[in-house]
Amino acid sequence: MDTVVAYAISAFIVGFGIGIFIAGLNSGAPALWACVALIPIAIGLLSAFGPK
Repeated sequence: MDTVVAYAISAFIVGFGIGIFIAGLNSGAPALWACVALIPIAIGLLSAFGPK
């Protein structure tokens, strides 16, 4: 059960980053928001697939 919760939290963090990326595409500086979106995406992927 703990593993399922950990993966769900990681998926939420990645989803949050993807949401930032999509919202940033409609902004005045899409390149800036694309770079900002990489931070939560990388953290979520690292927490899901990184060293245990």
